[in-house]
Amino acid sequence: MAESLVSIGIPTFNRAERLARAAASALAQTYSNIELVISDNGSTDATDELCRRLAARDPRVRYLRSPVNRGLTENFNVLYREMRGDYVLTLSDDDWLAADYIERCLSAVGEHVLVCGLARYVDEAGDVVRTARPMRFEQRDPATRIRAYLSAVDENAILYGVVPRAVMTRAAPMRNVLANDWLVVAAILAQGTAVTQVETAVYRQLGGTSASFPKLVDTLGLPRWHARLPHLVIAREVLVEIAWRGRAFRAIPNRLALAVRSAGSVIDWASIAWHLTLPTFAGLGRRKRGRWLWLSYQRFTRMLGAGWTRD
Repeated sequence: MAESLVSIGIPTFNRAERLARAAASALAQTYSNIELVISDNGSTDATDELCRRLAARDPRVRYLRSPVNRGLTENFNVLYREMRGDYVLTLSDDDWLAADYIERCLSAVGEHVLVCGLARYVDEAGDVVRTARPMRFEQRDPATRIRAYLSAVDENAILYGVVPRAVMTRAAPMRNVLANDWLVVAAILAQGTAVTQVETAVYRQLGGTSASFPKLVDTLGLPRWHARLPHLVIAREVLVEIAWRGRAFRAIPNRLALAVRSAGSVIDWASIAWHLTLPTFAGLGRRKRGRWLWLSYQRFTRMLGAGWTRD
């Protein structure tokens, strides 16, 4: 592993200040044999100047710039095609890595196809407000691994793990659909096991692109109604990806049965009920006599854990 090149890919758009922090954390890794690939989606702020300065100062930096914004999904796919390392890692432009992240994750990659650190979520002041639970998907049967992941996935920091490039290539491309990151991880798990290294961490900024379904739908350019029934849309995409579209799933026996069961695993019935009933209760809340119903509805749905938030 000591001679293996690790590619760290950062997709970015108009976040120069936070990108500087992400890039600095990549270049400060205790494992030094890296390349940092920054894919700029036509930024109009100081991103271009920052990236050119980084590339001039450190030969490990490779800067790719599109003259136009191709969309978030295509920006990830550019990185999947361009990263040259034996192992690859993607990092959001508003997140950053602990200094030993690559070293610790790489030490376990021989046993697994994906190794990530703990996700620590930070607020605007940079303070850690919560830490994600460690995830381990070590089942020998790939179908069991995939269903276990899709049944448990919420905070998808496992996407930001170290993966052999050949495995990531087979899991790509990322689809421009809701939960496209879930589909990528499921395709990786079709090829092997994954674990969390609890001794290191990726620090994730709260309030990013995936903070809510409406924000994510707008960012991806999807129909607005996808944000009304997101889990049904996700279930459809899981079904199609596993049953027909995703090449990483082709070797799995009873692929169609796995697709149907996996689609059922991602449906959040509390969330669906919330999305369907919200307009009615919100309308009642705008009436003087219906205010108490609206407040009661909000308390009840919060108790059930239903709402927009998606980290």
